[in-house]
Amino acid sequence: MNLAFEPFLLSLVAGMATGIGGVIALFLGKLSDRVAGFSLGFASGVMLLVSFNNLFLEAVKLLTHFELITVFSLGAVTMVVLDLSIPHIELTARREGGNAKMLRAGMLIAIGITLHNLPEGLIVTAGYAYMPRLGLIIAIAIMLHNIPEGIATAIPLMAAGTKPSKIATLTFLSGLAEPAAALIGVFVFSLLNLSIIGYSLAFAAGVMTYITADELIPVAHEYGHKHTVSVALLLGIIFALLVDVIVS
Repeated sequence: MNLAFEPFLLSLVAGMATGIGGVIALFLGKLSDRVAGFSLGFASGVMLLVSFNNLFLEAVKLLTHFELITVFSLGAVTMVVLDLSIPHIELTARREGGNAKMLRAGMLIAIGITLHNLPEGLIVTAGYAYMPRLGLIIAIAIMLHNIPEGIATAIPLMAAGTKPSKIATLTFLSGLAEPAAALIGVFVFSLLNLSIIGYSLAFAAGVMTYITADELIPVAHEYGHKHTVSVALLLGIIFALLVDVIVS
């Protein structure tokens, strides 16, 4: 294996989790509010821990404090701009009514998630280029948060009467943006050399922190069961810590 293949493989697995989420929604029909809130809360804990315990702390070793703050903020601001420009996971079926609106919501979410997956593929490559173990940890975190995104895509499409085969295809295709972006990342790093890794890690920390704060946690609370979400978030942090120990 080499620098090009392994990040691609990790991003492919993480991206396919979007399709797995879609298949879960098709199989179960509808997740209970408690389970949906728990899954999003758990993913939030994993994402936050990886953002700071792995990405941010590794970037600290490579950048000045000014560079760290600037690039971290740039990552968050980039996602703000992206979210203002395209739809994302907050467009859930709970907010729409009627088949036409359901179909529109599902398609918009699929487009939004596809575009959101692009920087995530780059993040995996940046982490792997710095340290293969870090790339693996990032891929696991992204995989766990892609599952509820796939569910969020499938639910309104199901309500609109879309064929299950089309729903499964659409959610899996949304995930393919990640391995495609991972390959782009490999090409970029080969041109610019690994001196930009510190900037990439800080930028990735900003991206993942924003996704967690703006999407995962707020949507988890939409389902109620705040204590369930809080417990799940803590369990997600503990899980990420255990993964860090296991793969080290």
